[in-house]
Amino acid sequence: MDLDDTIVAVSSPPGGSARGIVRLSGPSAFELVEQPFRPLSGSRRTLNTAVRVSGKLVFGIYAIPAFACYFPQPRSYTRQDMVELHLVGAPTLLGMMVERLLELGARRAEPGEFTTRAFLAGAMDASQVHGVAGLIAARSDRQLRAAEQLLHGSLSQTAHRARETLADLLSLVEGAMDFADEPIEFITPTQLVTRLIEVRDQLGATLSASVRTERWARLPTVALIGPPNAGKSSLFNRLTGMDRAICTPIAGTTRDAISAPMSLGESECLLIDTAGIDDAADSLDAAVQAATSLKQRHADVVIILFDATNDGSNAAVQTASIRVANKCDLIAPNDRARRVAALSERLGDTPLLISARTGEGCDSLRTRISGVLAHSDADARDVGVALMAEHREALDRAAEALDRSIGLATCAGNELDNADLVAIELRAAAAALGVLAGRDDTEALLGRIFARFCVGK
Repeated sequence: MDLDDTIVAVSSPPGGSARGIVRLSGPSAFELVEQPFRPLSGSRRTLNTAVRVSGKLVFGIYAIPAFACYFPQPRSYTRQDMVELHLVGAPTLLGMMVERLLELGARRAEPGEFTTRAFLAGAMDASQVHGVAGLIAARSDRQLRAAEQLLHGSLSQTAHRARETLADLLSLVEGAMDFADEPIEFITPTQLVTRLIEVRDQLGATLSASVRTERWARLPTVALIGPPNAGKSSLFNRLTGMDRAICTPIAGTTRDAISAPMSLGESECLLIDTAGIDDAADSLDAAVQAATSLKQRHADVVIILFDATNDGSNAAVQTASIRVANKCDLIAPNDRARRVAALSERLGDTPLLISARTGEGCDSLRTRISGVLAHSDADARDVGVALMAEHREALDRAAEALDRSIGLATCAGNELDNADLVAIELRAAAAALGVLAGRDDTEALLGRIFARFCVGK
């Protein structure tokens, strides 16, 4: 990888959008942009700080409105001269812009190369690089916040503090080794054990937070259940925006669960359509009912859907997070209050009135789902750090080494007579934490990190 040439790539997400970004980084970034970009002022300015310049991009006889953000070194993401061209986010247009800059002498960036340059320039450590990868992969607000913790150095700071403590303790332990024949007490075994337990507990808290974060790696699931012909499949199609589920007036059309992602504004969930809850007529029906029951038990949110047109006669009381009465479009406006009251009396709760056919009430249902998901997660405000496999392995190695050193210190007498063995374990713990602090990383480890990146990051 040549770090002295100028690289270019589309940096905005794939697909069409109101705005797309083409990013350049390298010693010739400013000069290359001058060819297609025409500032409105018509003059080149000397740059010593970040600046945004409005202008147009020229493609033959075409001129596209755009603006350029200039980031002179070292005040840029990569710590090199860097430019971002912001233009209409049409994939074809962005591709033409990249091809034009390649013709002018830029090189197409490899996956993760912008962040690689930032890392090699010392702009971020290895754990922060993982944070960038986590931001790219985030599919929910909590995943995003967990990745931000990593990007902002939360893990690096934890590892750095632990390493500093271990370095202090190691100096005391080695002092005891060097002056073993002198009447000097550097640290007692009891003092050493107390401080090592504090470090181990700090690492344990980080690991505990990572377990919570791992649960966020999957989308939360929302199961639609209810009697046959309540309109579950119609609601599924309405909420997901897809015609995935077959909708007919024939009871029992849905025989197996299907799922699709559903947008909740700033986050997503996985919506699951299930077979109608009914008495099993044969072994096949029994298997279908068992599958529905399984989805209900494992779902983060359960929506029970009823037909609002029959006063709740099919509304068997079930355990649910949200109760919804469908087909309100078939009820006269002056009869809705009576219907809702009948369902409320049977269910012991007031259901949300919606129409899967017209979409009435569906926005309120999305809001209700978001609220239940946020409320049901006891850790919603306790944002963990988005640890990856390498981080967990390093934390485990450090914790194991600390446990061994605690055991050795506990077995020691009034004096630390096994200081040499304790020192070995303290060095092992510090070395493991070096990975988290962005030190002692091997080339193979960095390769695995940057392989997760897309081009333009």
